[in-house]
Amino acid sequence: MTPRPDPRVEAQWLRKLERATIAHEKARRALDEVIADARTAGVPLMTIAKHTPYSREWARKIAHRIDAERTRPEPTD
Repeated sequence: MTPRPDPRVEAQWLRKLERATIAHEKARRALDEVIADARTAGVPLMTIAKHTPYSREWARKIAHRIDAERTRPEPTD
């Protein structure tokens, strides 16, 4: 088992992890939206799959999910 680091060192690493996770989530969301836009523009799923880290089926699911989110009405308070 790896020994736990000093609490200050661990806190530094946790902040780095949180920043990297946030950046990853933003990049993933941006890629998902581009996939949906490309699909709407008529780019074939196989072509999208060749240029992304996703299979044709995952690209289809992503495009479908983003399109559904975009057409969902905004909640009103």
